[in-house]
Amino acid sequence: MNLSNRIENETCVILIEEDLTWKNAEEFYFYVETLVEEHSLRTVVINLAKVKKIDSAGIGKMFSLYKRFQKKQIQLIICHVSDELFEMIKGIGLDGIFNFHSSEAKALASLHTE
Repeated sequence: MNLSNRIENETCVILIEEDLTWKNAEEFYFYVETLVEEHSLRTVVINLAKVKKIDSAGIGKMFSLYKRFQKKQIQLIICHVSDELFEMIKGIGLDGIFNFHSSEAKALASLHTE
């Protein structure tokens, strides 16, 4: 799976560089989990700028991360969601659960205002 990340302080920004589907959802989940464990992160920002499709497996793994992070008091922010993906997320009722921002810059800026 094509993923990249950068870590600054206790925040990690992860760029997913391909669609998130059943083919790679498990790999994505373990990649994020490993980063959290190795770096004692307080915030994870997932940048979906290059993602055109997320299937139920991808959504399921993102929701699993959200639930896991809640228990550990880790904030999960999702940014750069295309209109089509956001409509799908909204359609299944997850728009009120995940924390969304239109850009990575706005996602990071929100950390300083909360």
